[in-house]
Amino acid sequence: MITLLHLTDTHLYAAPERALRGVNTADSLAAVVAEVRRDPEWPPAAVLATGDLAEDESEAAYRRLRSLLTPLDRPVYCLPGNHDDPHAMHAVLDAAPFSMQREIVIGDWRVLMLDSRIPGSAAGRLGDDELGKLDALLALDTGRHALVCVHHHPVPMGSRWLDRHLLADADALFARLDAHPRVRGVVWGHVHQPWDSTHGALRLLATPSTCGQFLPGSDRFATDDRPPAWRWLHLHADGSIDTRLCWLNGVLPSA
Repeated sequence: MITLLHLTDTHLYAAPERALRGVNTADSLAAVVAEVRRDPEWPPAAVLATGDLAEDESEAAYRRLRSLLTPLDRPVYCLPGNHDDPHAMHAVLDAAPFSMQREIVIGDWRVLMLDSRIPGSAAGRLGDDELGKLDALLALDTGRHALVCVHHHPVPMGSRWLDRHLLADADALFARLDAHPRVRGVVWGHVHQPWDSTHGALRLLATPSTCGQFLPGSDRFATDDRPPAWRWLHLHADGSIDTRLCWLNGVLPSA
């Protein structure tokens, strides 16, 4: 069994005192990291960080991410979200133990990282170029199972305002994944709330943010009072996926 830690939507700023909707995002991530290291599942084989890592697109915010996650002493694989600047990310987060590589091989599994960012938009799209890269990776039948990571949600969450920003070409994504039975699951962030469902044989999982959450099922933008969260992923040799979603105990750190 391979254990991975999924962290997403850290929304860090260059200034450590900055808060997002009343939550100091640096403090909340530090609290998550401290709790993760006390968890019986520690240590994971790697950490998956699936976008909106910065709120202000600054290199300083990504340096703060390095500072907060380096004590984990684990490989950290990153992809961009709609709030991220990929150029700044590459400048700071493409050196060990961080990486922005597209394919990660861990034991019997491959983890495929997709970029769904549309510059200047909160919505997501993979586009022909990104889908072509995915085609090339899926064509490499290595005999390993595959987990796909993306920032934007590929299925509606039942929240009208949020679903305006889902992955626009999700049908094209699923057409490719459905043709490859070794793809076992899709994991994403962006939605600041949990999701656990299936699409055929695929496991579909969203992880809440390490800072504040959105209110599920809301037609208009609304925040939830649930605390920061993270997800443990257990990838088994037979291709099955087990998971445990964890919420930070205590009160949300405030500005």
